[in-house]
Amino acid sequence: MISSADIPEPFESYSGEGPYIFVSYAHADKIPVYQSMREFRDAGVNMWYDEGIQPAGEWVEEIAHAIKKSSMFVVFVSPRSVDSRFVKSEVGYALSENKDILTIYLEDTTLPAGLSLCLQQFQSVFVSEKNWQTRACTCMLDKVNELPKLDESGAKPVDQEVVEFDHGADLWKSWDRVWLTQLKRGLKGVLPNQTKSPSFYKERGIPTRPTTPEKKLIPDQMPGTKHPIHPGRGKTRHPLAFDVSINEASHEVNQPVLENHNDFYAGTFSRIPSGKLSIWVPYAEEQRVVEVEHDFWMGQYLITQEVYTQVMGANPSFTDVESDLANQSLPVNNVSWLDAVAFCKALSILSNTQGTLPTGCEYRLPTEVEWEYACRAGTSTAYYFGDDPSELHNHAWFRGNSRKKIHPVGLKNPNPWNLFDMYGNVREWVGNSFVNTLLNDSEQDEFRISRGGGYMKTAIECQSSTRSTNSLYHRFRNLGFRVVLSRLPNT
Repeated sequence: MISSADIPEPFESYSGEGPYIFVSYAHADKIPVYQSMREFRDAGVNMWYDEGIQPAGEWVEEIAHAIKKSSMFVVFVSPRSVDSRFVKSEVGYALSENKDILTIYLEDTTLPAGLSLCLQQFQSVFVSEKNWQTRACTCMLDKVNELPKLDESGAKPVDQEVVEFDHGADLWKSWDRVWLTQLKRGLKGVLPNQTKSPSFYKERGIPTRPTTPEKKLIPDQMPGTKHPIHPGRGKTRHPLAFDVSINEASHEVNQPVLENHNDFYAGTFSRIPSGKLSIWVPYAEEQRVVEVEHDFWMGQYLITQEVYTQVMGANPSFTDVESDLANQSLPVNNVSWLDAVAFCKALSILSNTQGTLPTGCEYRLPTEVEWEYACRAGTSTAYYFGDDPSELHNHAWFRGNSRKKIHPVGLKNPNPWNLFDMYGNVREWVGNSFVNTLLNDSEQDEFRISRGGGYMKTAIECQSSTRSTNSLYHRFRNLGFRVVLSRLPNT
């Protein structure tokens, strides 16, 4: 008897510059998958697949790159692939990149509720049906042969052109300066950049290291802020927001939030007015003003375990309470960034199907700029309630009062825009980072940003500017998310 391990790869994975199809499958389904791939290849379809390489314990950067550059994503569905966390991660990443997906059912398979919602909008075929290969080939060939759309002038859109972009030069100006700054960070008695005088940093409010070992580092303020940088950190390594301005024509800071949106599953969303956020760019020695161009709506509460289960059909959370009823109002946790994106896609589809999704809108993760802008609610202090960390116990679950566990959402005071738990309970995944926004670019690596502190964070780690970084597929018991409702791009 021939095992799937004895089946050789049907052909070399596509590596050219033309359009191609990404193929996702469970290795236990090699035999039928490879047979199908040979037929697709003979019909002229270029395909990228993992060539039988066993998945590693970490996210494979090449797979993410291949999905991102593909023209279409094809997944072979079976009970084995549904149980494969690698296949689920690949599907999640394809959804996050808004790829067209073709689902090929090798056999009758019950999909998890959330995945079923996400995939139902795409074409699917069953191998038990007559001429399924022809239908699948036609679908794939139509996609890879699809001509790029032209604008009114007949030119190719910018986002479809290959543009060389020096991210380092634009954001940090010079990698030499980065290296010099990092090197000097570990030395006592040396300024962050010897090419500048102490007055250069003093005038701009940039903290420097002491000139003698006996002096303690005195926390300075970032330009325009009322609160200091954390002592000992010196010059921040990350983009840091420090000033907010609200579009007064859109919304008055001290007035109650109007025109809230209510979703049957996700609850009430506060309307967030348009405005601007000033961001200090690390190493570039400059600040940039980023506009929140349009109003959007942010969920007043973190997504709870009850809501997540209703939409996705399962609850992945860690919990210290045995009763399911007691868990319903707890924030969902132990979710990856891909899980959060899949939830947003599923919620959009579910609400649209029920006719409750506003026309031209979608549910998604907030960008990092949107999250901090909404969290600050027009303030530039360390917290939206001021600079005194002793007041945090009224607004957040953190190390000082959480008793080392998460708590039901909405029990603490909200911010001025009626958003609860922004500083504690669980950290929150966000979409595009400050860097993506500053570079006006959507390219991202394996890592994603989370905001908002958490139940095991200290008070100083729960400020409006608090941020953390994790791999997009990592899951932790102190990591969840909230959702925003926004207009679709170009609408």
